Amino acid sequence: MNNIFDADRWREVWMSISRNKRRSFITAFGVFWGIFMLVVMLSAGNGLWTGITSQIEDVPYNACMIWTNSTTEAYMGFRKGRYWDMKQDDIAAVKAQFPEMDIVSPVMFANSTKLVRKDKTGSYNVKGLPATYPQIVAQNIYYGRYINEMDVLSKRKVCVLGKKIYDELFIPGENPIGEYIKVGGVNYQIIGVTDQIPTGINLNGRDGEAVAIPYSVVQQVYNRGDVVDMMMVTAKRGVTISDKEDEITALIRSRHSISPTDKFAVQVVDIEKIAQRFEKMAIGISLLTWLVGVGTLLAGAIGVSNIVMITVKERTKEIGVRRAMGAKPFSIISQIMSESLVLTVVAGFFGLAAGVGSMAVVSKILAANPSSGAFFQNPQMDFTTALVAALIIVVCGLLSGILPAWRALQIKAIDAIREE
Repeated sequence: MNNIFDADRWREVWMSISRNKRRSFITAFGVFWGIFMLVVMLSAGNGLWTGITSQIEDVPYNACMIWTNSTTEAYMGFRKGRYWDMKQDDIAAVKAQFPEMDIVSPVMFANSTKLVRKDKTGSYNVKGLPATYPQIVAQNIYYGRYINEMDVLSKRKVCVLGKKIYDELFIPGENPIGEYIKVGGVNYQIIGVTDQIPTGINLNGRDGEAVAIPYSVVQQVYNRGDVVDMMMVTAKRGVTISDKEDEITALIRSRHSISPTDKFAVQVVDIEKIAQRFEKMAIGISLLTWLVGVGTLLAGAIGVSNIVMITVKERTKEIGVRRAMGAKPFSIISQIMSESLVLTVVAGFFGLAAGVGSMAVVSKILAANPSSGAFFQNPQMDFTTALVAALIIVVCGLLSGILPAWRALQIKAIDAIREE
């Protein structure tokens, strides 16, 4: 223990390292770069995962979206390639047969419809939505309110403008509530201005760039009858939507005479499965980052080991004389390993500090420009990971000194003295 605080011993270690400054610097840089890249990659992985989760954190994972496609199998006298639509009755049937479902809502689409307000016009998507839509895709409400059940049941000609449409048709700060706009030649009263909270899920485009009207009005105005373009389903607490997904689609198939094995005819997007894929992707990125980063760091540690090995060879005579004068093996080992440890730890901690500092700067830049990094946010390494990285530095320093220390112990005093 006394050797640890022996100033002469550490002075000797420093003299040995500084004997060839260029060689020591190049070796130390390898360790510095290895830990720097490890920190940067881990921080970038965290930033990517934080950005992705922030996009989907307001989406209920226990939800799915169902829509129709042409059939791929002939069934019950119907030919292959038949087009079909879900109906309003399908919504009622799913609600009745699956009481464990929380929300079962229809969605309608009307693409590229002309909007007119005074002397301003534009073409925007129109969505026919239920009152429950904000419970599935969370909304930021800037003015007024969202569509409610009375709007749907009474087929009121009201609309909710996306924030981008409001910005293009109105003066900033102007209250649009109560005003009328023409959507496809039909007058609608504006009841709200919204934009979806970023979720990574866009139904036929972002809500901020579309006009939302009650789905019942879309069915009436666009002569769609009781057709439903999409069904959105969420399960109650304690029920997993993935477990009910096949049963729900089987019910829909049976109601429309579609083959039970025709998977293409009924399309489903399961939010829970998407979230699970994101989680697996994050784990894969993290493992790959650790593998590449630690590999780079080990390469630097091997460089340190080689340099210390060369130093041992250059000091063969000195080590032999010390052995002849009665130096204990532990004294020789601790001297050699101290050199490798100092070189690795000093370079490693500089790399750690540089990596953390660099990513802190990147994090501040992204925070100042939120729109520039929607899927990449707060790329910083947590404290626990930093401690693990520091431990890896120390371990690499010790490992890099084992082989040179063993080589030093093999030197016999008489052989060392014989060398020129």
